[in-house]
Amino acid sequence: MRINLRQIEAFRAAMEFGSATAASEILHITQPAVSRLVSDLELAVGFQLFERRARGLVPTQDAHTLYEEVKRSFVGMERIGQVAGAIKEKATGTVRVIALSKYADGFVASIVGTFLKRNPGIMVELESAGTGAVVQGIASQTYDVGIASAAISDSLIQAEPLFETSVVLAMPSDDPLAGQSVVPLRALNGRRMVVLPEDSEYGSVVAKGLRRAKVAPDVVGQARSHPSLYRMVGSGAGLALIDKTITSDFAAEGVTFRPVDPPIVRTVATLVNSRVARSIATNSFLDALRNEVRNYVGD
Repeated sequence: MRINLRQIEAFRAAMEFGSATAASEILHITQPAVSRLVSDLELAVGFQLFERRARGLVPTQDAHTLYEEVKRSFVGMERIGQVAGAIKEKATGTVRVIALSKYADGFVASIVGTFLKRNPGIMVELESAGTGAVVQGIASQTYDVGIASAAISDSLIQAEPLFETSVVLAMPSDDPLAGQSVVPLRALNGRRMVVLPEDSEYGSVVAKGLRRAKVAPDVVGQARSHPSLYRMVGSGAGLALIDKTITSDFAAEGVTFRPVDPPIVRTVATLVNSRVARSIATNSFLDALRNEVRNYVGD
């Protein structure tokens, strides 16, 4: 039994409008074409669907039975069409985002919030992690978008620069260095400092920057998050070098931030899996991220 969709469409229209002429107007084809499609369907199913009368097509009882199934099928097809339309109009979909913790808990969460407000049909799942977990999440396709360092060497990952950030010195507001608009890195030689561990990606960037400047601070403590370093500085432990991007997240009472020279610079990127064709929802989120990021991290 060979039945095609066009035959079913002609049958459905004939059932609903009662004549081949009316069905042809709805389907935008000729009346003979409708009659032929209905006749072909009757041959395919092996029984009569309509009696041809002067006042139009009169469906048989078998036609009514078949029509009930056709209606259920078309509800499913219409639903598919609605979902496809929603995807196209960015009214549905899910975007899974994983970002470095210091960004996920700050400007990324703000951008996600704005995106959700503007795209109420799209779900965004936001996860925070370290660099290794971000890379693994994108490589394994567990997440759609990653936000981490651009210095990623993985053939599965496509990194596109998002913004450039630099290190600033966090110090007690009464520290003598707070009086300078820019602090020379050499001024940190021998000073008490709390740092990120070198086995972290950002900690490694800072440590390399200090070694290039031939600066050897007195490291008195370490922590794995910028908020922890900030609080340690505020409690008098010493100085810290932290990401300029997130300083606005801290209530800087009693703590002053200053740029350093030479600068220690790092590029942050969006990460996607190079083997995955991105969804409309994912591309829409990436566009929003690129458009909004300057409002939070500056130039």
